[in-house]
Amino acid sequence: MKCERFIAIISIIFLITAGLVTADLLPQPISENQMFSVSSSIEAIAQVMETTSLTWDSAYRGINNEPPVRGGGSLISAESYGTANYFDLIATNGGQIAEVKSFSLDTHGKRAGRYNIETAKILTYTSQNGSHLMGAESFVLYIMGNWTAAIDDGLTCVFAQEITQDTIPAFCNKVTASSKLMSVTTAQVQTIGEMRIIGRGRSVPAALNYDIAVTPDANSASGYADGIFSTAFTVSIMEGRYDGNITDANGRPAPRRETSFGSEIHNLEYYTELAATLTHIDTASVAGGVSTFNKVFNYQSSVDCAGC
Repeated sequence: MKCERFIAIISIIFLITAGLVTADLLPQPISENQMFSVSSSIEAIAQVMETTSLTWDSAYRGINNEPPVRGGGSLISAESYGTANYFDLIATNGGQIAEVKSFSLDTHGKRAGRYNIETAKILTYTSQNGSHLMGAESFVLYIMGNWTAAIDDGLTCVFAQEITQDTIPAFCNKVTASSKLMSVTTAQVQTIGEMRIIGRGRSVPAALNYDIAVTPDANSASGYADGIFSTAFTVSIMEGRYDGNITDANGRPAPRRETSFGSEIHNLEYYTELAATLTHIDTASVAGGVSTFNKVFNYQSSVDCAGC
């Protein structure tokens, strides 16, 4: 009997750095912060069920006061709303499993290069008596906000055409990264994830990073991982704009008002016009014998236009 297997080698690095086209303005830290972490280690020949989930909403002015329809205000921190969701599942109906896993949350405001949510996992599995492993992991980053004045920190609005460039328009951006493991009989799987939704400093970018690597179990004589392995990355962007030439219903220049910082800005309704959309979807799936399956996703978005 001839046995044929599909041997897959996939290695992809997927990077999105958003600045000129997208502009996330992260919520600023609130006075009370939370920190916790969970570390786990499993080594067993047994049925295993393990889940981890997190839903986190944050807004400086309160999560029941989403950026108002009429926006405005002199504080950037009052105009941003962030949501982070995380989910992880591992389930087996038997077989030999070894797993080391960590999850940490820190709601303090973060500088660039540091993250509110960090996860890491190394998993190896070998089927016994027809058993298999299934799993799923997902990250969702959702940042939105109405227009606001860009006075502090020397920020400039990347959409404004005026010399003053004193306003950051409305935005609504959603990014996801996920992976699935199905009918796995042997494999080693390693994942690393990071998210940032609270910034310390208004130029700190929103961020979502995810790395998954599937390789053969070192103890397997076959030299390949076996199962169905898939990933999906999505980016959905909506951005507002002010074109510097707004008039009212009578054709007169749009009225302006003074902020508490002493800077004049146009009436807020002119900063909520949809001016840019972007949708990106990246999916991959491999079924069979796998030598290497590696996907790396990096996303950043902020209003810091230094060097533009």
